[in-house]
Amino acid sequence: MRNLLLVALVLFSFYSTVNGQRVIRVGVYDNYPLAFSDSRGEPKGLFIDILKDIAEKEGWRLIYKNGKADECFQWLESGEIDVTTESGDYKGRSANFDIASSGLVSTWARVYAKRESDYTSLLDLGGKRVAVLENSYFINGPYKGFYASIKELDLRCTIVKAKNYKEILELIDKKKVDAGIVSRIYGDINDYKYDVMQTPVVFSPFRLSFIFRDAAPLEAKVVPIIESHIVALKQDKSSIYYRSMNTYFKEHKPFEVPIWGYVILGVAIFIVGQLLLYVNVLRRMVAARTADLKRAYANIKSRQQTLSLIYNNASEFIALFQVRKLGSYAVAKLPDWYLKELYMLNKDYPSYKVIGMGLKDLYRKLLKLDDNEINYRYQKMAEAIRSQQQIKYEEGFKMPDGSRGVAESSLIPILDRSKRCTHILYVSRNVTEERKMVEALSESEKRLQMAIEGAREGMWDWDIRTGSLHFNDYQFKMLGYEVDKSQPKPKEFYEMLHPDDRRRTRERLVSHLKGETDYYENEYRIKTQSGEWKWLLVHGRVVDRDSNGRAIRAIGTHVDIHESKVTEQALMESQQTLANLMANIPGMVYRSKVDEGFTPVFVSEGSKVVFGIPPEHFLNGKIRLSDMIPEEYNVENVKAIQQALAANKQFQIIYPVNIHGEKKWMWEQGRAISPAGDMIEGFVMDITDRRLAQEKIISTIIETEDNERARIAKELHDTLGQKLTTVSLNFNSLKKDISFNNGGLKKLNTGLNYLKEAIRDSREIAHNLMPQSIEDFGYVLSVQSLLADLDAVSETKFDFYDNLKGDRLPKNTELHLYRITQEAVNNILKYAKATTVSIQLMKYEEEVILTIEDDGIGFDANEKMETGNSFGLKSMLNRVNSLSGSLQIESGKGNGTVIIVEVPYRKESYEGKNINS
Repeated sequence: MRNLLLVALVLFSFYSTVNGQRVIRVGVYDNYPLAFSDSRGEPKGLFIDILKDIAEKEGWRLIYKNGKADECFQWLESGEIDVTTESGDYKGRSANFDIASSGLVSTWARVYAKRESDYTSLLDLGGKRVAVLENSYFINGPYKGFYASIKELDLRCTIVKAKNYKEILELIDKKKVDAGIVSRIYGDINDYKYDVMQTPVVFSPFRLSFIFRDAAPLEAKVVPIIESHIVALKQDKSSIYYRSMNTYFKEHKPFEVPIWGYVILGVAIFIVGQLLLYVNVLRRMVAARTADLKRAYANIKSRQQTLSLIYNNASEFIALFQVRKLGSYAVAKLPDWYLKELYMLNKDYPSYKVIGMGLKDLYRKLLKLDDNEINYRYQKMAEAIRSQQQIKYEEGFKMPDGSRGVAESSLIPILDRSKRCTHILYVSRNVTEERKMVEALSESEKRLQMAIEGAREGMWDWDIRTGSLHFNDYQFKMLGYEVDKSQPKPKEFYEMLHPDDRRRTRERLVSHLKGETDYYENEYRIKTQSGEWKWLLVHGRVVDRDSNGRAIRAIGTHVDIHESKVTEQALMESQQTLANLMANIPGMVYRSKVDEGFTPVFVSEGSKVVFGIPPEHFLNGKIRLSDMIPEEYNVENVKAIQQALAANKQFQIIYPVNIHGEKKWMWEQGRAISPAGDMIEGFVMDITDRRLAQEKIISTIIETEDNERARIAKELHDTLGQKLTTVSLNFNSLKKDISFNNGGLKKLNTGLNYLKEAIRDSREIAHNLMPQSIEDFGYVLSVQSLLADLDAVSETKFDFYDNLKGDRLPKNTELHLYRITQEAVNNILKYAKATTVSIQLMKYEEEVILTIEDDGIGFDANEKMETGNSFGLKSMLNRVNSLSGSLQIESGKGNGTVIIVEVPYRKESYEGKNINS
């Protein structure tokens, strides 16, 4: 009667109604942006928005109670509220309550540090000053908490305790600590306010959801409703879930391009235009030969290097100065390479000290300019500020290393809306070499010749009217002839060409002479003085024609491309050999990016053999390998690959794929091929036959063991049991026929009692070896019988549910599932210290799923399986493999254990058959 009253009170507490509405009491504490109260005391946040949406759809009435986090958890425990939100810093409290299985948002601890820090793991925090939130679960958590982690890694850190995350970011910003540990959610929203940087070091991840008081009525009715709504909201991209996520997580970090950014972009475009104009001017200033030669350089690697060198030497110097007032300026921006040079020569002035310092200090202390130079520059800046227009002038400059030169400089005032100059953009172009080039234009022909020879190119000049052909000195050296050799005739040169190249050469040359092409370009082999063939690249152009358009003169260059051509041919042969090799190996070779979907960039023809899918279907994204793999294997595969890449090791994974409704097993091996770890190469092979053979072996071994158990059980029951029973009957008969004294009768009774216990024990051993109930009644009744026996002697409460509705499974499947259940229950009773255990067997059209869940202390399943210390788990895995099924164990210390067994089942496969045969 007392228990019924308690149940009634609980029901009244959780299901009180107002005007026919269900009332849900919600605890709200300051945990922005998940749940918080605004300035008017109204509850807001991601969790509140979602709970309001669910309450509106269900017709519930929400009553809010505001307080601190500790108070909300106390209210939840005492029953003053029904639900509140989970917090990363109070995760330890969650052990006393029920948590919605559908998480709303993930969080973790992230290490923040000062700018230019290089932290890649917790090991880098050794010897550092680290700010922490003392009462945070991330810090004190026994599982992957910061204190536990540094203790395990044997790190020594100077701990600085803070009151909140804001104080931690301020300590980093002010450089009072080296690093700090901040919740991912708070950091993502607020870190832009401080001069800090996110490091890639994260730890202690988990999902946050709603927390409910541990009460059966609420668990049975409200929690499933809320969880079903959460699942539906996540599937709808337009739901309140995604709208709230955008509101609270994606609209806090404003990005505004500064005015000087646009100005720099404009100046850069202007400078590029000036550079192009400058190149065109030079082209007009030099002879047509210069233009032809420069176009020829574009086809070889040396020209790219030369142009890159010219561009770097001619690149503009761009800086930004802040105008404090007329005559007072500060450094706002300098190029990185310039800051680096300053630091190399002035170790007391790193980049962060230079940016923001006075301009005069830069000129005097670092560049060592005299007062005349400084005054001249300040005079020009004052002129630009007063005129509010761009001014150009020429000046001498001095580099940090002391070198000097001449520059064309521009000062561009940047004005705010009130027309006040706030910054000056300084653009300076080094024209030292340009001045020298202008002075030397009269010697352009000589300089051109030197440039050609310096570039190791042969030059030819063909007077078509006279038939004379002139080579420069390097052309003779290229062909192995003496420089003083007489110039060859065009016909003689033509005969030096390789016979296979003559026709193509003639056709292209004639086409250009007729004016059908703008340039003459060709590759051919030519015989050298030693009689060997050498590959040359020729570029040329007709530079003069008569009034009728007939070519009169043509000039061009020869480039020695023999080594690159030979290398190219060798590479083509190597690629063909590699292609032939990959086409003949029994598997698929691939190369892919290390991104979310491991996007392939190369797939061999072996994909047709392994998957029956052409390589182009993988490359164009029409088919993704991950879509063919079960989700649980995808998660494990990604984890294994990431661990291997982090350790710079080779990875090996085994997983099933579904190919046109057929299940196959694949073996994959690969590793990173770049130092950055952003590209991997690997090999995939079909091991279905091997896997099936292994499963057959395991099945045969287990079947043999079960048959042997059955035989021993039968022998114990039918032979030994009957003999013991016969002995017992004879002793009882003897007891009646023979008279004993008191001592003798007592001994006979003692012997009979031991004999009865031996008979009972033999029957129990026979039942454990091969329970007769499996043969006669099947899995469901056998498990119900097992649990009924346990309920009589154990304090653990067992619940069992199935949807078989009296149907039977195949005998082999029932036996293996019963053995797995028996092993799991024995482990729970021995080690789990659980109060409740739920067993569920669900039969579907194509599979049977067995779920065993307890609320015990849990264990590290991966460690048990890897070390091989658990014979029971190995036995369960072997039985699942023998059924071609899958075994999944989810457990953690303090979080209970869930065992999920999935085995294939097709109803039509057993129709018309004796299921026990």
